[in-house]
Amino acid sequence: MDYIREKIIDILLNLKLELKIAEIASDLLLFIILIIISLFIYLLIKLIFNQTIKKVALKSKNLFIKAFFENKLILNLFKLIPVLIIQVMLKYMPSIIDFTQALLMVVITFLFVKIINTTLDLINTVYEKNHQQAGIRPIKGLINFIKAIVVTIALIIVIANLIGQSPLAILTGLGAMSAVLMLIFKDSILGLVAGFQMSANDLIRLGDWIELKKYDVDGQVVDVTLTFIKVKNWDNTIVTIPAYLLISDSFVNWRNVFKEGGRRIKRSINIDLESVKFCGEDLYNRLLEIEKIKPYLIERELEIKEYNQKHNINVDIPINGRRMTNLGIFRKYLTEYIKSNQNINQNMTILVRQLQTNNKGIPLEVYAFSNETSIIKYEAVQADIFDHIYASINYFDLKLYQEPSGNDFKNR
Repeated sequence: MDYIREKIIDILLNLKLELKIAEIASDLLLFIILIIISLFIYLLIKLIFNQTIKKVALKSKNLFIKAFFENKLILNLFKLIPVLIIQVMLKYMPSIIDFTQALLMVVITFLFVKIINTTLDLINTVYEKNHQQAGIRPIKGLINFIKAIVVTIALIIVIANLIGQSPLAILTGLGAMSAVLMLIFKDSILGLVAGFQMSANDLIRLGDWIELKKYDVDGQVVDVTLTFIKVKNWDNTIVTIPAYLLISDSFVNWRNVFKEGGRRIKRSINIDLESVKFCGEDLYNRLLEIEKIKPYLIERELEIKEYNQKHNINVDIPINGRRMTNLGIFRKYLTEYIKSNQNINQNMTILVRQLQTNNKGIPLEVYAFSNETSIIKYEAVQADIFDHIYASINYFDLKLYQEPSGNDFKNR
């Protein structure tokens, strides 16, 4: 190598260049040639690796082997080969050795950061594919935090070497700038704390359906990182929100709905006030034909008769004593109808209740839990129940409240 360098210097001197310039030009030319040769060696090794070992390994059924060779860790290790070759050969280029060593130090630091990061990515990939707790406690946020630390340390080392100072001196200076740094890395710091809290309390998992109405979030969690949560809304839009918002603000997680196997139905209809009345003999006899409430009607009628006779109540006047109403009977019918529905979870609350009367009549609410949790089946179950309510309500001489339309005024 010294012989080649001397020959190049002689040629440059014959071209009337000064000795110092000739030495620098010779060393730069050797450095460029060395880079080209080193890159050629790297590309050759990479090609052989991809066409042989990696090609065979990717066909393996072993998840770890497949993940290992899909990862870029080995290729990043190969990138050290040309750098090390150049590092070894620098002694033959004395005129540019200081500059090139500083440059190589930056490159080597950058490569080591890439190697560490790809190793961490490999750990995360293997964890997600092989660990049962991966969906419950993702480590991607922790991995990203470690990456941030590695990059920070690398930057401190590079800057310290470039300015000829100890890394401790840089750290001392950073300590004085801690307030500024905390402001710059606020999201990362808050996100890290939030990530630990969410993991420790099992607040969120990949695949959870969450809602934050304040931020138009309503969909499935697809990614959890150090600084943000990525959610795919049901309209296929992607929303990213800072991780710490899930700790500082309240949010709805639908996971337990699917876990418990019961999705709530909570809807009401409005009964026209004028259609509510006492149950007369004709209505009573007609309702006795309904199998679901026949036992209730018989038992209730006997109970009411005994009470009225015991207290010598004049039953000729409807409001005297105790009587059944068409609305009360309808509530009992709906309760029995829902209890007999196979798509309703019988181990959870089943309730048909009146809400506060308003200017649209008497709200009658159905409160129950569907066995079906998927949106399509759940909506079908809910619709079937209310289809039946709308069709059966007239049988009880009740009417639904409906605001008057143009046809109502026209018919008058």
